[in-house]
Amino acid sequence: MKKLIFILVFSSNYIFSELPVENFYKFTEFSNLIISPSGKYFASEVDAEKTSGVVIIERASMKVIHTQSFGKDQYTAGFRWLNNERIGIRVGKRFGGLERPKGTIFYWALNADGTKQKLIMGSLAPQRLSRSSREPTNIGWNEVIDTLDDDENHILVSIFEKASPTIYKVNIYTGSKRKVQTAPARSLLLDSDKVIRTSVGENNSNETVFYYRPSKNDEWEHHATYKFGEGSILPLAFDKDGKNLIVECSDKDNPITGICLYNPETYKLTTIYRDKTVDPAGYIWDSENEIPVGVVLHDGIPRIHWIDKEAKIGKKMRALEKTFKGYKVRIASSTKDEVELVIGVSSDRDPGGYYLFNTETNELKDLNLNRRGWTQVGQMVKNEPFSYQSRDGLTIHGFLHRPKGESTNLPLVLYVHGGPHGVRDYWGFDREAQFLANRGFAVMQINYRGSGGYGNAFLKAGFNKWGNVMQDDLTDGVQWAIDQGIVDKDRICIYGASYGGYAAMMSASREPDLYQCAIGYVGVYDVDSFTSVGNIPGWRGGRAYLKTVIPQDDETRKAFSPTEQARKIKAAIFLIHGKDDKQAHFQNYKLMTKKLDSLGKEYKSMVKDGEEHGFYKRENVYELAEELDKFLSEHIGD
Repeated sequence: MKKLIFILVFSSNYIFSELPVENFYKFTEFSNLIISPSGKYFASEVDAEKTSGVVIIERASMKVIHTQSFGKDQYTAGFRWLNNERIGIRVGKRFGGLERPKGTIFYWALNADGTKQKLIMGSLAPQRLSRSSREPTNIGWNEVIDTLDDDENHILVSIFEKASPTIYKVNIYTGSKRKVQTAPARSLLLDSDKVIRTSVGENNSNETVFYYRPSKNDEWEHHATYKFGEGSILPLAFDKDGKNLIVECSDKDNPITGICLYNPETYKLTTIYRDKTVDPAGYIWDSENEIPVGVVLHDGIPRIHWIDKEAKIGKKMRALEKTFKGYKVRIASSTKDEVELVIGVSSDRDPGGYYLFNTETNELKDLNLNRRGWTQVGQMVKNEPFSYQSRDGLTIHGFLHRPKGESTNLPLVLYVHGGPHGVRDYWGFDREAQFLANRGFAVMQINYRGSGGYGNAFLKAGFNKWGNVMQDDLTDGVQWAIDQGIVDKDRICIYGASYGGYAAMMSASREPDLYQCAIGYVGVYDVDSFTSVGNIPGWRGGRAYLKTVIPQDDETRKAFSPTEQARKIKAAIFLIHGKDDKQAHFQNYKLMTKKLDSLGKEYKSMVKDGEEHGFYKRENVYELAEELDKFLSEHIGD
């Protein structure tokens, strides 16, 4: 009995121990797992230090039979099976750890065993850099829009090189292509005859423009234009009759995005479903009719609203949700006949993995392909949804991680997401929040006004409010946590990247007595510099965006610039930046530190050569995590 008690005590101590930073920041093992049409192979994305690639796994043996990687700084921007044996990989260029791969350098096709490799789109030529933004000028965008089930040798590809896309029929073995259609905008929807019937995209004024045509032989008709933040429409599918469109829809009177039926003859929208709080985050599809039957919603812990409660896939999904109680369940991919589904499961404490589900036998098999298999789930903490009222009566939603042990009077890190517009935090596994919680800090994430996912009115409420009301939302969230007894009011730090770095410095200047420390990571600190230098003002759409969301008068821009408000900051400051950052240009760091130096204010800094908008090299990521821990422990630790 004594021996048993000793083991239990030892296990308890182990569960609550600090974990190495590598446990949180190592590259993910398996992500975006897709099964081949015949079910013979799996393909998964894998990351490495200077590149990323795709591994092919033979299902019979569950062994990797081929790994495809590319050159330095070339990353997988998407991949899919083109037929039973051949896979296509879209390769882009990554500019920083916080950025997705940009554009498409080339599209590569190969057989599952690695043979018959062929460049079928794009160029292997060195990339030319523009003088203004130092971005590659010869990166276009291509996307496979249909794999043509009745043709094993060809696919339909949209190539977006200039103002509008051109659609080609491309041979997946030779790369030969034939122009078949054109469209006015990037996002396309095909009918059952593989004819592009709708086209949606953004113009140079950052407005959403919707085009439709009744048939292949008809001219494109302009159906709608929406200003950024005032509405949108996105076709998802044709209805069962093929006459009307099922679309995402929102406008000034209906700011939350809903699902509507659109009659292209009368221009009439009829609402099918619209949530009261959040926009759709995804869909569950009826494969037989190719229409959405379920809407995925993230108003806290994810849930599904079933448009068609009798749909067969709905019954299967509800059974799976019971099996994986407390987990988010999604269909990651399926065989061509849709008898077998790859199911992805994950939770707030578990990065998750993949299962194979047979829809005919209901057999469920663990594939033992986990995203981050080394994660010690028992040492992770809950991600708790919460909401509060802002000072002007707006409902604000967020998430809270509490460290193991005490649940009140905690040191707090307010961890602010970037963007800011259209981006939001979600329930799920967040490695940064889990790392900080493992070090003993509560972590609060707030979807302040201007964030995405809560409708156009909520999004637009943040326009031209970066430096005042959006900061008040953060302050009100911290005050809520203090009032609830969760947080020790004398141990609070604000931390964020990109816009989050801006918010850290701005809030520290607006609320100098609230924060003991402020951490800015690749942050925007000077509004004038941000709107004139870097890759966002380097193109017309970016300039239009900046004019929409940032005030144009000099007085307000100064009031909204941390460089101009730095004298008010009392908190300890930590600034982190990559010298090659083109998004929140490195000039922001130089201007902020110059101002702090002129004021005689001390600060800690970490600058890395060769890093851009967010660190990507693992040694730099690990070092940053260690330095964050030291800085936070010094200023708000025990």
